[in-house]
Amino acid sequence: MVINSDYRVLYASPLISKLTGLPGGEIYNKFCYQILHQRKDPCEGMMYSCPLREIMKSRKPLQSFQSCLNAKKEALPFAVDFYPLQSEDGKAVQIICVVNNLDELSKMKSELGRLYRFAVMGELSHGIAHNLNTPLSAVMARGEMLVERLRKLKEGDREGEKEREVSFESKLDKNIRDAEVIVANAMKLSEIIRNMMQKGIQEGEETPQMLNLSYLLKEELQFLESDMKFKHEIKKRYFLDESIPYINGVYFHFSQSFTNIIRNAIESIDQSEVKELTITSKYNKNNIYIKIHDTGVETKKAPQGHQSLTPRERRLNQAHELLKPYDAELTIRSEPHDNLYTIRIPYKRGGNTNK
Repeated sequence: MVINSDYRVLYASPLISKLTGLPGGEIYNKFCYQILHQRKDPCEGMMYSCPLREIMKSRKPLQSFQSCLNAKKEALPFAVDFYPLQSEDGKAVQIICVVNNLDELSKMKSELGRLYRFAVMGELSHGIAHNLNTPLSAVMARGEMLVERLRKLKEGDREGEKEREVSFESKLDKNIRDAEVIVANAMKLSEIIRNMMQKGIQEGEETPQMLNLSYLLKEELQFLESDMKFKHEIKKRYFLDESIPYINGVYFHFSQSFTNIIRNAIESIDQSEVKELTITSKYNKNNIYIKIHDTGVETKKAPQGHQSLTPRERRLNQAHELLKPYDAELTIRSEPHDNLYTIRIPYKRGGNTNK
């Protein structure tokens, strides 16, 4: 909507007409309180101060959370963003209002979050494929050898008998060894697939549950072994206290936050000659602490405002947002070859414990 300084509506998008049930022609030149709140009088004496009045005075953008009435006079939650249009002498003469349905935004945010979570898994798909291919190749090769040996054993192949005499090992022993290799690698395949399925289920779960963050970290680190650089090039040390108190939360809020920070550490380490990662979990009487230390290049803090963010900065911003519901604090201390991410998570709030 575009609203004049006297609160009259100069323009309203078709969606405003759909919301209010009023044709566009009936909206123009009506007062905003008539359109959004179906009031005959200005919003005086309401629980909230009029944001239009505030923005006229401050001439700065602001956001207000309000209940607006739809065509059925049902109150719906909205976030309204206000942007002033100023005259040459600096006065706010008109205001652009962007009305956002909070229910729709919440659904969209949830869906985007779900897509992002599976996008992260997709980024590791190359490493996952490699991890699957290695034991699969062993299964196929040994399986072919086993089939060939059994065929020769059945036919009583003479060359096979000579081979046995030279190697001092019976064909039966070789067959058993091949079968053991096949079973061992099949179990590896099963474990990788199980972990992928389990992570997919957990990442899709949005209901709060009691979580041990040390166990959760172990699962994430195991999944990150799909990244070949992480698996083979980085020296890793973990000091995870499994006795830390459980905390009530949504699994992916923590899994994504931890994974985002660890992936930033991996990128940082990739540019350094010293490649070490140390992860610690511990707690005191009030807080759980997760510390992620890497020896990579210096990490820059995410900028504020509407600047274009790098993937690393976006991951940090998302970690901040995901941890907000838990009053968690993420601090970063960064120096060359000495980066430390510390997450402090209260597990006692309002005098209660999450245990």
